[in-house]
Amino acid sequence: MNMTDEEFERIYGRKPYKKQKKVKIYWGRIIAAAVIFILVVYLIVKAVTGVYSLIKGDKDKTSDGKSQTSSAAAAGTKAKKNNDNDSQEKPSITVAEGSITVCIDAGHGDYDGGTTDNSGTRFEKTDNLRIALEVQKNLEAMGVNVVMTRDDDTFVDLDERCEIANDAKADMLVSLHRNSYDGDISGVEIWVNNAEPAYDTMLAQNIMDKLVAVGISDNRGVQYGYVGNPGVNYYVNADTVMPSCLVELGFLTVDEDNRLFDENLEAYGKAIAEGIVKTAYDTGLVDSDGNRAISDQLLSAEKYINRAEDESQAPTPAGGFETDTEGEVYNTQENEYY
Repeated sequence: MNMTDEEFERIYGRKPYKKQKKVKIYWGRIIAAAVIFILVVYLIVKAVTGVYSLIKGDKDKTSDGKSQTSSAAAAGTKAKKNNDNDSQEKPSITVAEGSITVCIDAGHGDYDGGTTDNSGTRFEKTDNLRIALEVQKNLEAMGVNVVMTRDDDTFVDLDERCEIANDAKADMLVSLHRNSYDGDISGVEIWVNNAEPAYDTMLAQNIMDKLVAVGISDNRGVQYGYVGNPGVNYYVNADTVMPSCLVELGFLTVDEDNRLFDENLEAYGKAIAEGIVKTAYDTGLVDSDGNRAISDQLLSAEKYINRAEDESQAPTPAGGFETDTEGEVYNTQENEYY
């Protein structure tokens, strides 16, 4: 018989004792759920961190890229600016544009190779043209009108070289050569008419001083006439009316002179040009502002060609002539037929 709790309490004076139902706890499931929860939280945190790092990394990369690009651009601009400044740097000495005319003569050319180095593979004509073009470039940058007897590998005979300079009414002529000798001799020498004209000597000395400042193996000085025979002259120093000189820019037969020539080609070109322009100031051809100060061509008064009333009174212009078996005249000074 079932009785209610109220009936049990009224009869027995206490509440009935009821057996508590035991609650079963599934610990394995709880632990598994906890592990899964922690793993999910970890993965979420990891994912969020990764996304944040990716976003931040992209920004940094972009920033670095922009910074590097900007730096590279700035460096490039600076380098370009420096290069432009170098190429556009004004020469230390100039004259008013076109105020003076100078003839630059690159000795030899074409089939007339001039002298050679000891191997026989390096020709004087090539070096002469190389330095002549450097001098031309620098003179033009200094405001000088330049006349070239040749600007490529062509042959121009000696009298034509003089005619080019004279017809152009050049104020100065500089003939460029390399030397040779079967012996222990090196360095630079510059040859002037044996009448020792003041302007010609000044031109030669100014060029020599500038070359020495760059660096040469030996200063062999300003010399007069022709090597081994001061009684005659190099053709270009005898048959031109303006101040002139013939530069022997080191010996092709000397390795040290060839090395200096190659290493200092641009510096030598600039030095020779500066010596020429300095002479324009020293002779009074231009005033202190670089403007032409005389109306006529600058002449070398002491030269025979300017002193003689006619050609018959002038001495043989260059000397050292021989005749070959075919009757052609060969100039032993310049290794040239004409």
